[in-house]
Amino acid sequence: MGTKVYFFNGGAYARYDRGTDRTDDGYPLSVGTQWAGMTAAGFDSGFDAALNYESGKVYFFSGGNYLRYDVAADRVDDGYPLPIAGQWPGLAEAGFAHRIDAALNWGNGKVYFFSGGNYVRYDMAADKVDDGYPLPIARQWPGLAEAGFDADLDAAVNWGNGKIFFFKGDRYVRYDMATDTADDGYPLPIAGNWPGLAEALGGRVRAVTDLYDGRSLWLPDAMQEIPAVNGPKFKPFPWRGLLHTTEGGSLAGAVASFKQTNFWPNLTIEPKTFSVVQHYSLSAGARSLSDHATVENAARCVQIEIVGFAAQTPTWPPEWLAFIRDVMRSVEDLVPIPRVAPRPFRDAAGVAAPHHRMTVDEWARFSGWCGHQHVPGETHWDPGAIDVDALLAG
Repeated sequence: MGTKVYFFNGGAYARYDRGTDRTDDGYPLSVGTQWAGMTAAGFDSGFDAALNYESGKVYFFSGGNYLRYDVAADRVDDGYPLPIAGQWPGLAEAGFAHRIDAALNWGNGKVYFFSGGNYVRYDMAADKVDDGYPLPIARQWPGLAEAGFDADLDAAVNWGNGKIFFFKGDRYVRYDMATDTADDGYPLPIAGNWPGLAEALGGRVRAVTDLYDGRSLWLPDAMQEIPAVNGPKFKPFPWRGLLHTTEGGSLAGAVASFKQTNFWPNLTIEPKTFSVVQHYSLSAGARSLSDHATVENAARCVQIEIVGFAAQTPTWPPEWLAFIRDVMRSVEDLVPIPRVAPRPFRDAAGVAAPHHRMTVDEWARFSGWCGHQHVPGETHWDPGAIDVDALLAG
């Protein structure tokens, strides 16, 4: 769900894994045979755009119609397709009732629809197009015009790491959300840069979506210990995972400490007993960071407390590391945390080195796996010099 992204062209689709950065084996497959209800709705031979509303629903648009797909039920909802006009307030008035080229969820309660050379911004809470739209793509999305992407886009997707990818024909552009401009060096061909995708879909992408559900995400095999206090609502930061150590020797002791301090993580895990306890949904912030320097707990940061001591993590046995790695993979299956750790994990002396912790700006742009020791404004050095390469393998 979190790591996987679905690319469509005509009646075929391919599943792409963000963690391995390649198309999964066994694709392409038929939309009509794998996405229940699409054939009956007339969407099995192709559509114009796909949009994950992050509410357990994905919307597919074709010409002047759309349908709603239920991710959990894995089928088209009853009563669809419906006309865009009259169901999406403001789209018809903006001239978008009969053609949507691409749709994009920014992750902050706003959705962008693109048609021809124009776009609109749609407010999810108000359920209508914002005032002042449509606007031209060329004037409002820096770098897209220079790349030849200012009209007739094929698809767009928020990758979850602070980057947007736009597709047109056999090429794509990477757009930086923080700087609000296209990255240098684009466009590039899909072939050769998205392993297996061009081969699966004939070199072109016409729609793309992931299936991330922003409501409530729980590991299926985890025990639950729900705090009396809520965590913060996530802000639109890139996704990251963060590892702590409890600096204690037992799971029960860790949970007792959290109850006393209210410094709860999303997950507490104990390698020596292979135990996993979840406290907060992975779609909500935890409370184990200080928030001293900047937004930390609410920065789309999934926090894992590992029972143990930072000083001992370099000597942990392979089976403990394998257990932690499996938990990290389970988290990645639900939320789009990239399988990278750009900064080294160090012992107490190494953490004291200049520039080991991120600056506030670096933290705002970070996406991947890190430790408590990397967060600006913090003083802790956990989880120590843990073998992060072993945790990222596989």
